[in-house]
Amino acid sequence: MRQPHKQISFIFQSTQMMKTLLPFFGVVRVSGEDRQTFLHGQLSNDINNLQTGQACYATYNTPKGRVIANMIVVNRGGDLLLIMAQDLLEATIKRLRMFVLRAKVVFEILEDYAVDAELEASAEPLAAQEPSLVFTAECVSDGICTVVLPHRGILHIAPKNALPPYDAAAENAWRLHEIRSGYPWICAATKETAVAQMLNQHIIGGVHFKKGCYPGQEIIARAQYRGQVKRGLAVLSGNSAVEAGTLLTADGEEAGIVLDSVQDSENFTALAVIKFSAAQKELAAPNGGIFKAVHLFFKTENAE
Repeated sequence: MRQPHKQISFIFQSTQMMKTLLPFFGVVRVSGEDRQTFLHGQLSNDINNLQTGQACYATYNTPKGRVIANMIVVNRGGDLLLIMAQDLLEATIKRLRMFVLRAKVVFEILEDYAVDAELEASAEPLAAQEPSLVFTAECVSDGICTVVLPHRGILHIAPKNALPPYDAAAENAWRLHEIRSGYPWICAATKETAVAQMLNQHIIGGVHFKKGCYPGQEIIARAQYRGQVKRGLAVLSGNSAVEAGTLLTADGEEAGIVLDSVQDSENFTALAVIKFSAAQKELAAPNGGIFKAVHLFFKTENAE
């Protein structure tokens, strides 16, 4: 589970490239001749048409549409890689294996692989204006895959010994960039707390609405076309560090849940799923922290 850094020194020059290992993520290899058709029937994006050298966002959901895990799927040609929260790997793969039956597909957690991030120190937040259903993934013979994300950050997926060390300040900057750009990540503390639209997946490209059935598809489609979602993603600013999974209240009533939180100069910036009706209210955390929404990824006229 991600935890906020309580004291970070920001000393990057404007032209500097920030690089760091991202311990939050784990890597799963999916092989076998039925790998794409199987995942196509389980995930929210169009895996059947994901070409070699392409990647996409996707969610794995309960039948009620709640997101168990969100991930990046990378097509390396001979196999697929799934990039998701480290603390969700085993439970997610165990659940997927339950539905394999006679399909020729094999899941393997790559313990010797890791993920790192690369971002310009001067990079500005880049919120999605339209879904990026696929993006580039360049994979070379030494096992390294370079994925260029829609918000202009870059991920490298490779054996651990080929990646740079962990850097707390760089990781903080990466998380802040994803928070401000509206790209959330589910972990064990937040799984099954939201449907895809609450997590901005319909905007960033994590859901393909023209593909066939998958778990939770009916609920997600109904939420999209009938406007039944009453919660959405918001960037919050507050005075306290809060962990993923922290419940927020407004006027004494439950109002949302924190997905991530990082230090931002003297304050803390968080990404949370909140009620539309709480968008203009003061949000309180159990530790006494007070937050206000500073950017919404939904329209306030949809509030209750």
